[in-house]
Amino acid sequence: MGTVKTTITIDEEVWKRFTVLVIENYGYRKKNQIIENLIKEFIEEHEWPQTYEAIWASEEEIIELKRRL
Repeated sequence: MGTVKTTITIDEEVWKRFTVLVIENYGYRKKNQIIENLIKEFIEEHEWPQTYEAIWASEEEIIELKRRL
């Protein structure tokens, strides 16, 4: 699997606070890892309901759910 480099705009004060917390808890250069893990957790939390729906879905509904992903 490849990677993608992206740019986001975030409030400066929020970024400073996040940076301090990451440094205190994980070390200086761990922000990318923390953000990637947060994104993965978000995906897992929000994909599960669709997967659960698919268990009870018809074949046509499963195909439609796959198309959305």
